[in-house]
Amino acid sequence: MKLNFYAILLLAILNSCSSKDDKQSNSEDYYQFKAVDLSAYDLDATLFIPDETAGIGASFQTTIEHEEDFKWKVMAGPNYQLFIEDWGDNANKLTEFRKALKDDDVFKVSIISDKNNCIIYKRELIKHINVPKYKHVSYHIYSLTKLGDYYYEIKNRAGGDSKPVIDLMEKSVKSFKIKPE
Repeated sequence: MKLNFYAILLLAILNSCSSKDDKQSNSEDYYQFKAVDLSAYDLDATLFIPDETAGIGASFQTTIEHEEDFKWKVMAGPNYQLFIEDWGDNANKLTEFRKALKDDDVFKVSIISDKNNCIIYKRELIKHINVPKYKHVSYHIYSLTKLGDYYYEIKNRAGGDSKPVIDLMEKSVKSFKIKPE
């Protein structure tokens, strides 16, 4: 009987240590990020956004625009803009987006990463206008994330961003969660 008690006690201690390690590694993943609560903007979710120390010109104050019932724009300065749109129960939106990428005849599209409902891709203008040595290259992120019963599309601006900004946006997309109670 004593042996079972000590075994259970040892397992409880090991479990509490691993939980602390998980929390610590999670906070390290979001170093130079700050949590943003979107519930004041009719979206019961949180999102981590780069702070002013991330080196991308992020402002001290995150700005959120919510002019329509189903669209949000989250900004951290002029170099960081994420667009969130509620697509209800449309789980096919990601498949439709993948198809649209392949049908593009203006830009050459290169998929960098396609995992966990998040696509990171590079676009290059196919026909260079007057100066072939200056290629138009931009990086983009697209995600369809399910929160509760609804799907939310998250993407960057249509003109694209630099690769380092997209890497930060990927972390933000991964952090998009239902607000803990």
